[in-house]
Amino acid sequence: MTIRFSTGMQNALAQGRGFCGALNHGHMRVFSGSQPATPDLVETGTLLGIITKSSLALTKETRASATLTITGTSGTLTSLVVGTCPIIGDPGALVTTSANTTTIAGLVADLINRNGYAEATSSGAVVTVKPRPGCGTAWNTLALTMAGVTTSGAGTFASGVASVNTLILGQPLAGVIEKSTDVWSMNGLSPGGTAGWFRFYGSDDPYGATSTVLYPRMDGSCGVGSGDAQLSSLAVTLNSPHTVDVFKFTVPAA
Repeated sequence: MTIRFSTGMQNALAQGRGFCGALNHGHMRVFSGSQPATPDLVETGTLLGIITKSSLALTKETRASATLTITGTSGTLTSLVVGTCPIIGDPGALVTTSANTTTIAGLVADLINRNGYAEATSSGAVVTVKPRPGCGTAWNTLALTMAGVTTSGAGTFASGVASVNTLILGQPLAGVIEKSTDVWSMNGLSPGGTAGWFRFYGSDDPYGATSTVLYPRMDGSCGVGSGDAQLSSLAVTLNSPHTVDVFKFTVPAA
């Protein structure tokens, strides 16, 4: 088995997003040669094609975001809500008395990430919140509101852009998740070559090795009748059509 996860993928699996949540609405890129030792490294080999829905042009997702700046240093967090939906499970766990604003911001981000409904980072006193991948424009204009802790900032989600022609995973069955019934395919790029491996990127991955610790990625082997992504053919030439006939991942029981 040659499946390899980036640090960002490991973190996603460990904290609430799951395999499907991490990679849904993503895309795959196929390369020649052997896959790198880890998806934390930059891609190697020649890019042979980009696998999307029915080989159509890809638009990556831009996730909406909103920020709040912590300005108060006393009190107890009583709620944190997007629109009308709470995004933390236990607000009373955060008592902010005597903490500084940077520490409080970090604790708020941690609470959001534990619940898995949204993702948060903090920088100084500023908390930045984004929806899970795949929400597209759904969170645009929704308000981010916090009670029990004094904040400032716009607190309104903006700039979300929906992905187009991306890859959808099916429902898991007995621990096995496979591609959806959509056609997953690509047209070969110049100069062509022999497909050796693929990288599956999350919906808003910006590429580049330095970004990998923040974004989920999965590397695997290509094959015909075998391999982690089973293609119709490994020989790629300019505009040659290729489909992914089988793509599946099994979550082990032990």
